[in-house]
Amino acid sequence: MEGSRTRSSNLTRGASIMVACVTIAKLLGLIYIFPLTRLIGDAGIGIYANAYNLYAILLTLSTAGFPTAMGKVIAERLALRQYREVEEVYRTTLRTVFCLGAALFVVMWFGAPVYSRLVALKAPGASAQSLVWSVRAVAPCLLLVPVMSALRGYLQGFQRLEPSAYSQAIEQLVRVVAIVAGAAWIMQRTHGNVAAGAAAATFGAVAGAAAGLLWLWAAVWPLRREFKHRMLRSRFRPRRRSGAFRALAAVALPVSLGALVVPFSGVVDSLTVQNLLLWGGASLTEAEARYGVLSRQAFQLIQLPLAFAMAVGASVLPAIASAVASRDGAAVARHTAGTLRSMFLITVPVAAALLVLAQPLDLVLFGKTEGAPIIASVSFMGIFSSLELTSTYMLQGLGQMYRPVRNMFLGIFVKLLLNFALIIPFGIMGAAVSSTVGYLFSSTLNVLAVKKYGQLRLSVLRLAGPFIVSGVILAGVMGGVRAGVTAGLARFGHPAGLWAAVCELLAALATGGAVYLFTVIRMRAVTAAELARLPAVGGRLSRLAARWQAR
Repeated sequence: MEGSRTRSSNLTRGASIMVACVTIAKLLGLIYIFPLTRLIGDAGIGIYANAYNLYAILLTLSTAGFPTAMGKVIAERLALRQYREVEEVYRTTLRTVFCLGAALFVVMWFGAPVYSRLVALKAPGASAQSLVWSVRAVAPCLLLVPVMSALRGYLQGFQRLEPSAYSQAIEQLVRVVAIVAGAAWIMQRTHGNVAAGAAAATFGAVAGAAAGLLWLWAAVWPLRREFKHRMLRSRFRPRRRSGAFRALAAVALPVSLGALVVPFSGVVDSLTVQNLLLWGGASLTEAEARYGVLSRQAFQLIQLPLAFAMAVGASVLPAIASAVASRDGAAVARHTAGTLRSMFLITVPVAAALLVLAQPLDLVLFGKTEGAPIIASVSFMGIFSSLELTSTYMLQGLGQMYRPVRNMFLGIFVKLLLNFALIIPFGIMGAAVSSTVGYLFSSTLNVLAVKKYGQLRLSVLRLAGPFIVSGVILAGVMGGVRAGVTAGLARFGHPAGLWAAVCELLAALATGGAVYLFTVIRMRAVTAAELARLPAVGGRLSRLAARWQAR
């Protein structure tokens, strides 16, 4: 009994550390783009994004969901004391992901010139000259990251979450430092060569992966030694055909299909956006710069509400699964509606802020204002992408693992068609609209599936109504405050500039945030209990709502 309590306590502590480290890693992954943009410019960011998009899809193929499946299968085999099968799963997974990674490393290294020409068919020589070394700089990650992911899966199978959590934070910290420091050093040594700076930035991922792998190997080594002793003492012997690969593949297939969606979307953009901009009359440098603003600035800001949506969605999945198992339809409806309200609570004000404050945000974060229209054009994407993500978790809780994957690929197909229809006449704004409509399409399919499989009578528009009204009020308040601050600073002889933009942002966000919070609570758009489920700030907002709604 005492051992069970200790294991439960260790697991809870490990889960808490995992959440904290993943949060730190995500924050680091968000903020590095700001100094990097100032170092290598929009064109360099475009080169970086194109290289990273190819790497992301090849990395997903190289792991193929095996590390995630490894953790699940190992945990099951340990519970049955089938220790030799655990060893077979470990060795099978390591061999599989390393061979896949090595093969795809060769494809990425030698295929770099081909890919570089494909992303700019109208200027293949210039594109290859700027992009090839960025692609090759990140290629060695395919030899490191799959093995690192397998070691994480091994540790998670033993419910050792802390080393895996720390490795993610260490990997991201080293990666971010290497990206920024490497780009700064190379840009100085090469007198501002953007292609060389982008290659140095992409190589930062290799440094981060090496650091994370070393940390994980140091954590796995004593666990392996202890486990081998346990395995030798065990009386259990494996069956002649244990089916380790088959068990891994059964879990890995849906995981890998779901994981392919985001990198596949990135590659679709890499192969279409720049080409269509070139055919629309832009030069290669202009196309790279505009694509850089869209992919690594505007889309990066959309990650802010997505982080909250991921936290809310991850918490509702087990709740819905439990309600389905107990055949409690009322609980399924309650969890679904509450999660959607929490998601709208966060995403609507972010969309309003990106729409109204795009220009000062662009100036403060990236040092220029040319990308402001693009940032404003993707403002509503955060709502639809977050709705897609939370509804995906809901469908998984309802036992529908493949339906959200199908819906997301259909959304990508819609985006691809709209890219061809909109980019040539409307430029990069057409690409922004295409992505937004693609998310709207897939999130709508997801919501319809949630209503069908959850047997729910639910109106998303009715749930979103109070938040939309509050968002419109928020946008008006922020726009008025920004205009007032600008006029006040001009009257006192402070022209528009960086510090004026900082003042506009601080005043508009503080005033608008207070007004929005008051409006949604007074309109009873959310309850105190629903606010309490929000990460980090839920407790304080819940107490505030309880006081305001009691009046």
